[in-house]
Amino acid sequence: MKNFYIGADVSKKTLDLVLYNADKEKMRASYIKITNDKKGVDELIKWMKEHKIVKSKAIVCMEYTGKYSFCFAELLETKKIDFVLVPALKIKGSFAGARGKSDKTDAERIAAYAFRYRDELAPTSLKDDRIVRLRDLMNDRKLAVKHAATYKTIMTEYKERKSSPRYKRAERMVSEYKKQISAIEKEIKGVISGEENMKKNYDLVTSIPGISFVNAVNLIVFSGNFVLFDNGRKFASYSGVAPFEYSSGTSVNRGTHVSKMANRMLKADLSQAAKAAINFDPWLKEYYERKRKEGKSFGCVLNAVKFKLIVRVFAVVKRGTPYVNIMKYSA
Repeated sequence: MKNFYIGADVSKKTLDLVLYNADKEKMRASYIKITNDKKGVDELIKWMKEHKIVKSKAIVCMEYTGKYSFCFAELLETKKIDFVLVPALKIKGSFAGARGKSDKTDAERIAAYAFRYRDELAPTSLKDDRIVRLRDLMNDRKLAVKHAATYKTIMTEYKERKSSPRYKRAERMVSEYKKQISAIEKEIKGVISGEENMKKNYDLVTSIPGISFVNAVNLIVFSGNFVLFDNGRKFASYSGVAPFEYSSGTSVNRGTHVSKMANRMLKADLSQAAKAAINFDPWLKEYYERKRKEGKSFGCVLNAVKFKLIVRVFAVVKRGTPYVNIMKYSA
């Protein structure tokens, strides 16, 4: 437990920080705007001294937004200041319905979130920038796949006129993007292989039927190599897979539904994993067919399969041993 909670709203060039003092249990009128670089962190340390904030009793809370937050986190780590990276959706969800928005207001809300959930916060530790590199590479891969698909569409439209300049041009572009995708995937695997724990988690996750390269890397990236989430249900909630009940009294009873507030890209890729798992995992195939016969919709059952896959992922990572399909050994 800390005594000082600093909320940080992170952007490319600047950082807005607000202090929440646990001793007084209210927001202090302490706000500072600094640059997102070494000079800015030096200003932060000076500011902390002015407010008599002891490093060991303070923690900086920020949204997990990618390279900009990791840049700030790395600087904090070198100065031995504890920090925690929290998925943006978790913070936004805790202030649903809040009005107004500014950098300072966001920093205040992040600081308030840190204090409210202080008993659940655990300092994040960064070994290096591999997560950021993987995220950037996966974004590059996604863009290359999207462009390749566009040119494949052109090839399909001109399949009766393969000698036309446009078809040939599209064919060359598809070939070029395939080379780019292959090179990016090779670099991604190199990054993963370069860190023992990351490589171990990748191998564990891909031992699960349905989880292949794309989803395995996504799971590592968005979970911070399984550091930012301590169980599968929390990650399922982040990815928009966990169902929530919607009922109140006798007039509102909408059953259970997933929230629209989620990482949609991750959720879409998990859908592909679920479809593959239904085809290759006998138990999930039997589960899918049984639920469909009971009248459950395709989307509902597919979402349930996604949830089961996420739980399996976190189980094998926590256990440290590959997934075993026990149905193979049943009589």
